[in-house]
Amino acid sequence: MVYIFAGTGQAGSAIVDDVFGHRRVSTPAAPLVFNSTIRDLRNLSNVSEAHQYGIAERHGLVERGTPGFEEQVTGGFGRNPVQADQVMESHREELLDKLSAHFDEPDGTPGDIPFAFVCLGLGGGTGCGIAPHVAEAIKEYTDGVAQVIGVAVLPNTKGPVAEDDEQISAGRQAWNTVYGLDRLEETVDGVILVDNQRLAYEDAAEGRFSEYNEYVASGLVDLISGSTLERIDPGEYDDVDPPVVDLQDVVTSLSFDTRGTNARPGYATLGRSVTMTRSLLGYLLPFVGGQSVDSSALPRLAASKRTLSEASPDDAEKAIGLVRAPVEYVSGGSKGIETSTMRRFLESKSPEVNMGVALTRRNLASFTSLYTYRRENVDRITEIEERADEYERQNEARQVA
Repeated sequence: MVYIFAGTGQAGSAIVDDVFGHRRVSTPAAPLVFNSTIRDLRNLSNVSEAHQYGIAERHGLVERGTPGFEEQVTGGFGRNPVQADQVMESHREELLDKLSAHFDEPDGTPGDIPFAFVCLGLGGGTGCGIAPHVAEAIKEYTDGVAQVIGVAVLPNTKGPVAEDDEQISAGRQAWNTVYGLDRLEETVDGVILVDNQRLAYEDAAEGRFSEYNEYVASGLVDLISGSTLERIDPGEYDDVDPPVVDLQDVVTSLSFDTRGTNARPGYATLGRSVTMTRSLLGYLLPFVGGQSVDSSALPRLAASKRTLSEASPDDAEKAIGLVRAPVEYVSGGSKGIETSTMRRFLESKSPEVNMGVALTRRNLASFTSLYTYRRENVDRITEIEERADEYERQNEARQVA
């Protein structure tokens, strides 16, 4: 069994790279990245070249180690997702071949892939255009068994709608976003949104993107790995029987009408908070310096650090949370975390809640949450759709003139 993390375009590849830079990432996970520029691939430090592919109009999918790679993968799609979509459409069989090469069993049967994450940026060209094809190919390769979660980065759309000679306009980025989302939701079971506009008001925001990616990657690693993250068996401890959430629970929390014929992906915001369970003195002297954990503060802080600022947790239709802590904090002792307090916080925000507890050997406690909405109830997407419509009207007016 293996989980796929597929990065498409610059933003998606960067998130996958940070996931595999995480020291605690679960070993069954496997990366694949697809990009149209060699520069972005060179920036990856945690995904081996054997799992990197360039995409070019003439040459299709090109393995990173191919002789002459740099001459074949010469540049992106000019922020044009339609072109990237068309190129990938014409090379779909190659994509299936690559999945077979990486994941087939020795006897030639398809590998066991129950879940996959497809990460992309929505403001540019490559990720918007090719991510839906990657998700669809994973579904096809697994004969519909794999459940696919999209991790989609929304662009900052506070700038001018009109085109700018220096950089892509906010209007064009909004149009690209709608184009990408419309196609992505046809192929995935749920979408986790990461909004770059959250950084738009900060000084030196450009320097914060790597920290933001690491924050998102840490949340994903917590959610995907559950109690298997550090290979800790709760059965080894007396009086410890924590509730568990697994990836199927995450997918259920990200989807609507999962048992019916009108299944629809939900759109979620991710939040994560962390507190240390041992003071500095505790690192120097064993059995000294243990600190209590504020059970009400962790879920509140995670909600405040959500990746979609304009989505209120109070409007969420579903919520899932995972608390991770050392065994002495979940065994009901004097330092025990009050998980019922955390659950009540989630239940005060959403009518459908799932919560689990996982153990860690690290001296920290964390709470990771997802709040899920229907697309039409996400104000940020509505705002982007309005900007995209305005951009189209301006383009039509220029063409008439």
